[in-house]
Amino acid sequence: MLLYKYGFTNINYKAIYSFQSVKLFILFRLIDPIIHYLFYAALVSSVIGSEFIKFVVIGNIAFYTFQTMSINFLNMFRMERRFGTLELSIASPTSTLLIILRKAIVPFLDSTFVFAAGLVIGHFLFGLEMPLMKTGTLFVLMVITLFSMMSFSMIFAAVSLLVENPNLYLNIVLAVTQILCGANFSVHFLPGPLESIARMLPLTNSIEALRGIFGLESYAIAPLLMKEFSIGIGYLLISLILIAFMERAARRNGALFKSV
Repeated sequence: MLLYKYGFTNINYKAIYSFQSVKLFILFRLIDPIIHYLFYAALVSSVIGSEFIKFVVIGNIAFYTFQTMSINFLNMFRMERRFGTLELSIASPTSTLLIILRKAIVPFLDSTFVFAAGLVIGHFLFGLEMPLMKTGTLFVLMVITLFSMMSFSMIFAAVSLLVENPNLYLNIVLAVTQILCGANFSVHFLPGPLESIARMLPLTNSIEALRGIFGLESYAIAPLLMKEFSIGIGYLLISLILIAFMERAARRNGALFKSV
């Protein structure tokens, strides 16, 4: 009832979420992440040793959550553009930002599930010990990280309207993010300029804070969470500017960019 009151209905859900059967949900939200974590665990174990498995798995839990959020947002914009409903949303008297935020409920809940399920998978398959004394800190980290991811994904999805091949664009962004965010190795090993870029991504500080919570690295968690929150605010402001630009361009041209 609360979701319905604020404009999110079952029709919204069916329109923007592709996994509408239990079989597909289990396949893409449980089996696929397990394969992803097993692949990187096996890779790191064979290259540098099994003592780094937890380090890499915890990083990939955060990255897989980011991947889920980004793909959901891009698909949402792509489907709206393909079926011509994005122009209708922009032309409606309701704020475009409010419409996008309502539709972001599914990506947000979906990513929350992926993050929580990833920690459970990490516990049972890779021995990640849940820090019960730091449950509150872990919850705050999850909220801040998802907020930062969502802000970045809004920019990511808005820019996808400018490109002819959204799938290629998606793969490039995910590949660059996975290399730079520190999911598989510490960003301290990156050259100075690349580390500076990595520090501006929505995942880097969260991954380090997550490893600090699980006792895998010695980091001051609060400053990292503050940095992540500040980065999320910055991305949110940029996304607001992009959405405003998108609205003005659509109303001036009577259409939105390239069709897919």
